[in-house]
Amino acid sequence: MAMDPVRPPTRGRPPRVTEERLQQALLEIQGEIPTMASLAAQLGVGVATLYSHVRGQDELRKLAGDVAFDAWQLPPVRPGMHWADWTYTYALDARTMAERFPAVSGARALAGGQLRYVERVLHCLVDFGFSPDEALATFNAITLLVLGVGAQLAAMRLEELRAGQTGWELFREATAAQPEPLSVLGRLTERALPNPDAVYGDLVWYTLCGIARSRGEVLPEQPFGA
Repeated sequence: MAMDPVRPPTRGRPPRVTEERLQQALLEIQGEIPTMASLAAQLGVGVATLYSHVRGQDELRKLAGDVAFDAWQLPPVRPGMHWADWTYTYALDARTMAERFPAVSGARALAGGQLRYVERVLHCLVDFGFSPDEALATFNAITLLVLGVGAQLAAMRLEELRAGQTGWELFREATAAQPEPLSVLGRLTERALPNPDAVYGDLVWYTLCGIARSRGEVLPEQPFGA
């Protein structure tokens, strides 16, 4: 009995760069924006194929920012919620976003996805009774805190990684190396080191108290959301 000839395996269609695949890859970015070559390798396509969708590194950075800012969901506004409650929660959320997408957290202000993101934040504040100018000033104050704390923490972590030591070990090493005793710094203990999360929460709270005062309000003594 004659056997049917064995058919050669069919070759699958080559991978394509769809909008969904590209956006998902950009949402998975950790650290620096990848090069066109490394992103193409991640997608399993040739660099030339990727260039047919993204024209270069500058456009890739802009697209990464657009995707991240458009995908990020703001904290919900609950019925009867105080503006400071929402803004405190938003400030914690914004710091999480900056840590989740460090490559795009410093993207050019008010462009593309970031412009739409800022509009969403301001819209929430305006709904709480802020004027557009007050809303933008509040957004800017929180943004300065997010970027400032984020930059300091990133620098500390980089130094710890480079030295292979904890921040406390580096501090003790630096104080011990001084030719003359440091009467105050030398008496510090490890428990005196501030917790970055607690410090950030305090900075947000003090900022909100200042904003409330400019609006003729007084906030409760304890931070919202704490």
